[in-house]
Amino acid sequence: MPHNNPIILAIDTSCDETSIAVTQGQKILSNAIASQIELHKQYGGVFPTVAKQAHKDNIEPTIKAALKKAKIKLSELTAIAVTQGPGLAPALEIGITKAKELGQQLKIPVLPINHIEGHSISVLAQPTPKNKNFKPINPQFPVLSIIVSGGHTEFILINKIGSYQKLGFTLDDAAGECLDKVGRLLGLGYPAGSVVEKLAKKGNAKAFPFPLPMTTSNDFNLSFSGIKTHSKNAIKKLETEKKLNPKTIADFCASLQFGVFKHLTYKLKKLLTKIEIKEIWLGGGVAANVLLRANLRKIAQKKQIKFRAPYSKKLTGDNAAMIGVAAHYLYLRSSKKELETLKKTPIDRKPHWSIENNSI
Repeated sequence: MPHNNPIILAIDTSCDETSIAVTQGQKILSNAIASQIELHKQYGGVFPTVAKQAHKDNIEPTIKAALKKAKIKLSELTAIAVTQGPGLAPALEIGITKAKELGQQLKIPVLPINHIEGHSISVLAQPTPKNKNFKPINPQFPVLSIIVSGGHTEFILINKIGSYQKLGFTLDDAAGECLDKVGRLLGLGYPAGSVVEKLAKKGNAKAFPFPLPMTTSNDFNLSFSGIKTHSKNAIKKLETEKKLNPKTIADFCASLQFGVFKHLTYKLKKLLTKIEIKEIWLGGGVAANVLLRANLRKIAQKKQIKFRAPYSKKLTGDNAAMIGVAAHYLYLRSSKKELETLKKTPIDRKPHWSIENNSI
């Protein structure tokens, strides 16, 4: 297989989705996901040992499904890619063990990928075209990647793929975590983030005032714990006054979403006065939110900056396709000697791996 056109089997078991993808460059040949949402509902969150066992049960059939959909045989693969971190250590272990096993069996390199790099690069992943006219995305650098998920909220400067600098990040809760936890306080179940978005469409975003955090700080960091605490107190008051009904819940969801995104866009506008970038990329689970996309697109248009988001909602949550595309770039920038070394290099879990330390 030519060095510049590798076929990669990618594995992501960073949290509660067992995902296997086959990619070639930016093209997604398949992207299979075995969800564990139903298993974790009773806990109101991801239970690590349950996630680990489910990954064990799901990984082999999910690999078979991904290869079948891609119409690719194991012998045709150029490399294996796997999420090394960040993520839940017991969950990461299952994917890494399987990746090493396949690498040894096929005598091909195993490429360790940072999960947040995957979310950043998810905007470059594309479906396989029905005709043969595939046009790769050629981004213009520098890029500002905005990761908004249940576990991370970060502003990342990308000077080139493989070179990352965190310019700002949440000091406590992530934006997605805040939306999800407040949603659960409203009785919206697990996971609640998507339900908050759905109900927000019916509500009045100005019905409940929310604080705008960290306006006096000179940095670009974020904090969502104050919004969560404010919500908890407001919901308790509504319950005491017996005013928590479908209308107030919809209004609260709309106001909450407005408050969370206002904090994010406030810091983004501040950041854009200090740096010059060519593109804004949005990634992570909350990137599926239509209002967030619209808000960021509007800011980008005003600044005449190109805005990119994943083409499919399936690419916003945890998935292996983004890991495969990130691995493609790692493969291309590695020498033949480095790729040979990757066949023998031990890979261990990095549950707290920062994207800034994204080197092998």
